[in-house]
Amino acid sequence: MKRNLFITLCVLLTLAAGCSRRPENTGLLVLSFDDRNFDSWIEAIPLFEKYGAHATFFVSGPIDGEAVRAMKRLSEAGHSIGLHGLRHAFADEEVAAKGGDIFYKEEIEPQLEACRAANIPITSYAYPYCRCNDETDALFKKRGFAHVRGGQDDVAPFDETGEIHKGLPPIHTVDKAFFPSDESPMRFRLNAAFAGEAYGTDIEDILACVRRAGERKEVFVYGSHAILPDANRIDMKTVWLERILATAQASGVRVLGFDELP
Repeated sequence: MKRNLFITLCVLLTLAAGCSRRPENTGLLVLSFDDRNFDSWIEAIPLFEKYGAHATFFVSGPIDGEAVRAMKRLSEAGHSIGLHGLRHAFADEEVAAKGGDIFYKEEIEPQLEACRAANIPITSYAYPYCRCNDETDALFKKRGFAHVRGGQDDVAPFDETGEIHKGLPPIHTVDKAFFPSDESPMRFRLNAAFAGEAYGTDIEDILACVRRAGERKEVFVYGSHAILPDANRIDMKTVWLERILATAQASGVRVLGFDELP
Protein backbone atom coordinates (compact mmCIF):
# COMPACT_ATOMS: atom_id res chain seq x y z
CA MET A 1 0.00 0.00 0.00
CA LYS A 2 2.75 2.43 1.02
CA ARG A 3 4.74 1.45 -2.06
CA ASN A 4 1.74 2.18 -4.31
CA LEU A 5 1.28 5.58 -2.68
CA PHE A 6 4.97 6.35 -3.15
CA ILE A 7 4.83 5.42 -6.85
CA THR A 8 1.69 7.53 -7.35
CA LEU A 9 3.36 10.49 -5.66
CA CYS A 10 6.43 10.16 -7.89
CA VAL A 11 4.27 10.09 -11.01
CA LEU A 12 2.36 13.19 -9.94
CA LEU A 13 5.56 15.07 -9.17
CA THR A 14 6.98 14.12 -12.58
CA LEU A 15 3.84 15.33 -14.35
CA ALA A 16 3.86 18.56 -12.40
CA ALA A 17 7.47 19.19 -13.33
CA GLY A 18 6.68 18.58 -16.99
CA CYS A 19 3.72 20.97 -16.91
CA SER A 20 5.75 23.74 -15.32
CA ARG A 21 8.58 23.44 -17.83
CA ARG A 22 8.60 26.11 -20.53
CA PRO A 23 7.83 24.89 -24.06
CA GLU A 24 10.86 24.20 -26.20
CA ASN A 25 12.09 27.35 -27.89
CA THR A 26 11.38 27.13 -31.64
CA GLY A 27 11.24 29.34 -34.66
CA LEU A 28 8.05 31.35 -35.13
CA LEU A 29 6.31 32.69 -38.21
CA VAL A 30 3.78 35.45 -37.49
CA LEU A 31 1.49 36.00 -40.49
CA SER A 32 -1.08 38.78 -40.69
CA PHE A 33 -3.52 40.13 -43.26
CA ASP A 34 -5.07 43.61 -43.40
CA ASP A 35 -8.20 45.58 -44.28
CA ARG A 36 -11.55 43.99 -45.25
CA ASN A 37 -10.71 41.06 -47.51
CA PHE A 38 -13.25 38.86 -45.77
CA ASP A 39 -14.18 36.47 -48.56
CA SER A 40 -10.60 35.60 -49.43
CA TRP A 41 -9.65 35.15 -45.76
CA ILE A 42 -12.53 32.78 -45.08
CA GLU A 43 -11.77 30.80 -48.25
CA ALA A 44 -8.22 30.32 -46.95
CA ILE A 45 -9.34 28.75 -43.64
CA PRO A 46 -9.01 25.15 -44.94
CA LEU A 47 -5.48 25.89 -46.13
CA PHE A 48 -4.44 27.11 -42.68
CA GLU A 49 -6.14 24.08 -41.11
CA LYS A 50 -4.24 21.73 -43.42
CA TYR A 51 -0.97 22.87 -41.84
CA GLY A 52 -2.20 23.54 -38.29
CA ALA A 53 -1.37 27.23 -38.74
CA HIS A 54 -2.98 30.41 -37.44
CA ALA A 55 -2.76 34.02 -38.64
CA THR A 56 -3.98 37.42 -37.49
CA PHE A 57 -6.57 39.41 -39.42
CA PHE A 58 -6.48 43.18 -38.86
CA VAL A 59 -9.80 44.78 -39.80
CA SER A 60 -10.20 48.38 -40.97
CA GLY A 61 -13.40 50.38 -41.32
CA PRO A 62 -16.68 50.03 -39.40
CA ILE A 63 -17.27 46.83 -37.48
CA ASP A 64 -20.62 46.22 -39.16
CA GLY A 65 -22.59 43.02 -39.67
CA GLU A 66 -20.38 41.81 -42.51
CA ALA A 67 -17.24 42.40 -40.47
CA VAL A 68 -18.63 40.74 -37.34
CA ARG A 69 -19.66 37.61 -39.23
CA ALA A 70 -16.23 37.25 -40.82
CA MET A 71 -14.33 38.04 -37.62
CA LYS A 72 -16.31 35.44 -35.67
CA ARG A 73 -15.80 32.80 -38.36
CA LEU A 74 -12.05 33.41 -38.36
CA SER A 75 -11.89 33.46 -34.57
CA GLU A 76 -13.80 30.16 -34.37
CA ALA A 77 -11.13 28.68 -36.66
CA GLY A 78 -8.45 29.64 -34.13
CA HIS A 79 -7.17 32.82 -35.75
CA SER A 80 -6.48 36.10 -33.98
CA ILE A 81 -8.46 39.25 -34.73
CA GLY A 82 -7.01 42.74 -34.43
CA LEU A 83 -7.93 46.30 -35.34
CA HIS A 84 -6.59 48.36 -38.23
CA GLY A 85 -8.37 51.65 -37.58
CA LEU A 86 -11.77 53.07 -38.43
CA ARG A 87 -10.38 55.47 -41.05
CA HIS A 88 -7.05 53.75 -41.80
CA ALA A 89 -5.39 56.92 -40.51
CA PHE A 90 -1.71 57.74 -40.05
CA ALA A 91 -1.31 57.22 -36.31
CA ASP A 92 1.92 59.20 -35.95
CA GLU A 93 0.56 62.28 -37.75
CA GLU A 94 -2.80 62.28 -35.98
CA VAL A 95 -1.36 61.77 -32.51
CA ALA A 96 1.08 64.63 -33.13
CA ALA A 97 -1.68 66.93 -34.43
CA LYS A 98 -4.60 66.03 -32.13
CA GLY A 99 -3.09 64.26 -29.16
CA GLY A 100 -3.38 60.60 -28.28
CA ASP A 101 -6.75 60.79 -26.52
CA ILE A 102 -8.59 62.39 -29.44
CA PHE A 103 -6.95 60.07 -31.99
CA TYR A 104 -7.89 57.05 -29.88
CA LYS A 105 -11.48 58.25 -29.40
CA GLU A 106 -12.01 58.88 -33.11
CA GLU A 107 -10.05 56.04 -34.66
CA ILE A 108 -10.00 53.13 -32.20
CA GLU A 109 -12.91 53.36 -29.76
CA PRO A 110 -15.71 52.96 -32.36
CA GLN A 111 -14.13 49.72 -33.59
CA LEU A 112 -13.33 48.52 -30.08
CA GLU A 113 -16.83 49.17 -28.73
CA ALA A 114 -18.42 47.30 -31.64
CA CYS A 115 -16.11 44.34 -31.01
CA ARG A 116 -16.99 44.31 -27.31
CA ALA A 117 -20.69 44.33 -28.17
CA ALA A 118 -20.12 41.36 -30.48
CA ASN A 119 -17.98 39.48 -27.92
CA ILE A 120 -14.89 39.60 -30.11
CA PRO A 121 -11.75 39.95 -27.95
CA ILE A 122 -9.18 42.44 -29.21
CA THR A 123 -5.59 42.61 -27.96
CA SER A 124 -3.63 43.87 -30.99
CA TYR A 125 -3.54 46.71 -33.51
CA ALA A 126 -1.75 47.12 -36.85
CA TYR A 127 -0.66 50.61 -37.82
CA PRO A 128 -1.99 51.58 -41.27
CA TYR A 129 0.90 52.17 -43.66
CA CYS A 130 3.17 51.17 -40.73
CA ARG A 131 3.10 54.80 -39.54
CA CYS A 132 4.14 54.73 -35.89
CA ASN A 133 6.66 55.90 -33.31
CA ASP A 134 7.43 55.54 -29.61
CA GLU A 135 4.58 57.93 -28.71
CA THR A 136 1.96 55.89 -30.56
CA ASP A 137 3.32 52.67 -29.04
CA ALA A 138 3.02 54.18 -25.56
CA LEU A 139 -0.60 55.14 -26.29
CA PHE A 140 -1.63 51.58 -27.15
CA LYS A 141 0.38 50.06 -24.34
CA LYS A 142 -1.35 52.40 -21.87
CA ARG A 143 -4.73 51.34 -23.24
CA GLY A 144 -3.99 47.69 -22.54
CA PHE A 145 -3.09 46.31 -25.96
CA ALA A 146 -0.72 43.34 -25.87
CA HIS A 147 0.92 44.01 -29.24
CA VAL A 148 1.03 46.46 -32.12
CA ARG A 149 2.35 45.76 -35.60
CA GLY A 150 4.58 48.13 -37.49
CA GLY A 151 6.60 47.52 -40.62
CA GLN A 152 9.97 46.99 -42.24
CA ASP A 153 9.52 49.47 -45.08
CA ASP A 154 13.19 49.47 -46.00
CA VAL A 155 13.28 45.66 -46.09
CA ALA A 156 10.34 45.16 -48.48
CA PRO A 157 9.18 48.64 -49.53
CA PHE A 158 6.04 49.32 -51.51
CA ASP A 159 7.04 50.13 -55.09
CA GLU A 160 4.88 49.10 -58.03
CA THR A 161 7.64 49.89 -60.53
CA GLY A 162 10.06 47.48 -58.86
CA GLU A 163 12.94 49.89 -59.29
CA ILE A 164 13.93 50.36 -55.65
CA HIS A 165 13.95 46.62 -55.00
CA LYS A 166 16.83 46.03 -57.38
CA GLY A 167 19.51 47.17 -54.95
CA LEU A 168 18.11 45.50 -51.83
CA PRO A 169 19.67 42.37 -50.33
CA PRO A 170 17.52 39.25 -49.96
CA ILE A 171 15.35 39.49 -46.85
CA HIS A 172 16.71 36.27 -45.37
CA THR A 173 20.13 37.94 -45.13
CA VAL A 174 18.84 41.05 -43.29
CA ASP A 175 19.27 40.47 -39.56
CA LYS A 176 16.87 43.20 -38.44
CA ALA A 177 14.00 41.38 -40.18
CA PHE A 178 14.26 38.71 -37.44
CA PHE A 179 14.61 38.52 -33.69
CA PRO A 180 15.29 35.61 -31.28
CA SER A 181 12.08 33.79 -30.38
CA ASP A 182 12.91 33.86 -26.68
CA GLU A 183 12.60 37.66 -26.90
CA SER A 184 8.97 37.40 -28.04
CA PRO A 185 7.48 38.03 -24.56
CA MET A 186 9.37 41.35 -24.36
CA ARG A 187 8.34 42.65 -27.80
CA PHE A 188 5.40 45.05 -27.84
CA ARG A 189 5.74 46.21 -31.43
CA LEU A 190 6.35 43.56 -34.09
CA ASN A 191 7.64 44.95 -37.39
CA ALA A 192 6.58 43.07 -40.50
CA ALA A 193 7.83 42.72 -44.03
CA PHE A 194 5.02 42.54 -46.60
CA ALA A 195 4.05 40.17 -49.39
CA GLY A 196 2.81 41.13 -52.84
CA GLU A 197 4.22 42.00 -56.23
CA ALA A 198 4.35 45.68 -55.25
CA TYR A 199 6.62 44.73 -52.34
CA GLY A 200 9.02 42.88 -54.61
CA THR A 201 8.19 39.46 -53.18
CA ASP A 202 10.55 36.69 -54.21
CA ILE A 203 8.88 33.58 -52.86
CA GLU A 204 12.16 31.65 -52.75
CA ASP A 205 13.61 34.39 -50.54
CA ILE A 206 10.58 34.19 -48.23
CA LEU A 207 10.91 30.42 -47.95
CA ALA A 208 14.56 30.98 -47.01
CA CYS A 209 13.32 33.38 -44.30
CA VAL A 210 11.08 30.66 -42.87
CA ARG A 211 13.89 28.12 -42.92
CA ARG A 212 16.22 30.61 -41.22
CA ALA A 213 13.62 31.15 -38.46
CA GLY A 214 13.60 27.40 -37.85
CA GLU A 215 17.35 26.95 -37.94
CA ARG A 216 18.16 29.94 -35.72
CA LYS A 217 15.05 29.82 -33.50
CA GLU A 218 14.00 33.28 -34.63
CA VAL A 219 10.74 35.11 -35.26
CA PHE A 220 9.84 36.28 -38.76
CA VAL A 221 6.83 38.61 -39.10
CA TYR A 222 5.22 38.73 -42.53
CA GLY A 223 2.04 40.45 -43.70
CA SER A 224 -0.21 40.97 -46.69
CA HIS A 225 -3.81 41.84 -47.54
CA ALA A 226 -6.04 39.51 -49.55
CA ILE A 227 -5.20 35.85 -50.29
CA LEU A 228 -6.08 35.06 -53.92
CA PRO A 229 -5.05 32.59 -56.64
CA ASP A 230 -4.40 35.45 -59.07
CA ALA A 231 -3.22 38.02 -56.52
CA ASN A 232 -1.12 40.98 -57.64
CA ARG A 233 0.00 44.35 -56.26
CA ILE A 234 -0.38 44.23 -52.44
CA ASP A 235 -2.01 40.81 -52.05
CA MET A 236 -0.67 37.30 -51.41
CA LYS A 237 -0.99 34.55 -53.98
CA THR A 238 -2.62 31.42 -52.60
CA VAL A 239 0.23 29.28 -53.92
CA TRP A 240 2.72 31.46 -52.03
CA LEU A 241 0.79 30.96 -48.81
CA GLU A 242 0.70 27.19 -49.23
CA ARG A 243 4.43 27.03 -49.93
CA ILE A 244 5.13 29.20 -46.88
CA LEU A 245 2.99 27.04 -44.60
CA ALA A 246 4.44 23.80 -45.97
CA THR A 247 7.99 25.10 -45.47
CA ALA A 248 7.17 26.18 -41.92
CA GLN A 249 5.82 22.73 -41.12
CA ALA A 250 8.87 21.01 -42.62
CA SER A 251 11.21 23.38 -40.73
CA GLY A 252 9.57 22.95 -37.32
CA VAL A 253 8.42 26.58 -37.33
CA ARG A 254 5.21 27.34 -35.45
CA VAL A 255 2.78 29.65 -37.27
CA LEU A 256 0.91 31.64 -34.62
CA GLY A 257 -1.54 34.51 -34.39
CA PHE A 258 -0.82 37.57 -32.28
CA ASP A 259 -3.07 36.31 -29.47
CA GLU A 260 -1.03 33.10 -29.21
CA LEU A 261 2.40 34.68 -28.92
CA PRO A 262 4.38 33.82 -25.79
